[in-house]
Amino acid sequence: MSALGGLALAVSLVGPTAAQAIQKPDLSVSAHDGRFTGYSAALPVDLSTDTESARVTARIAGTLERPTYDLDLNLNRKLDAEHFGKRSLALGASWNDREARLRSSVSKMFGFGLLPRANYVSLSMDMNAAQPIAVPGQIPVARANVRSALTLDGKPIGSIAVGGGSMGDEGVDVSVTRPFDIPAEFTVSLRGAATQDAWRLQDSRLMVRLVKASW
Repeated sequence: MSALGGLALAVSLVGPTAAQAIQKPDLSVSAHDGRFTGYSAALPVDLSTDTESARVTARIAGTLERPTYDLDLNLNRKLDAEHFGKRSLALGASWNDREARLRSSVSKMFGFGLLPRANYVSLSMDMNAAQPIAVPGQIPVARANVRSALTLDGKPIGSIAVGGGSMGDEGVDVSVTRPFDIPAEFTVSLRGAATQDAWRLQDSRLMVRLVKASW
């Protein structure tokens, strides 16, 4: 609770405008068989401007003996008549007595044609890294994923994603959404690992997901 209280105090000291940015806290407590098992407390702060939507969220969850601290920052550019391309940035960090994690996500939308709001290509990159604290000297585990998607006339057509990391689970995901107006998304996923000699296929899947459509 001290982390949330400290953030609220720091923001309130900046001035009345910053203090008004504090949103309603989110508090929850869990129990099992009448015994306290954990809690979660989040304090969102809205720092949006006329052109940017900015939100900072501080969270503490877990148990009294082993809390996990979490901090998230989300930035989104607001659409207007001059800017058709939407971009967003998300940064996050969490830590406890066992491990520390860092995560980031960057996305950009590129509109084209006469209707750039309905026809666009989106490009996103996600990166995650974890460092065990309980085991000193252990190599951090990291992974990155790049995804590109195509939308025509406001309808998602398909996407392709390429990912890999220190865990050796490199892979490629290819998805086609609603081909021939069929209300379903078809995804082909290939996962592999790099060995000493060559890249070896570990897992291959074909997934079908129903997409809500109006008939």
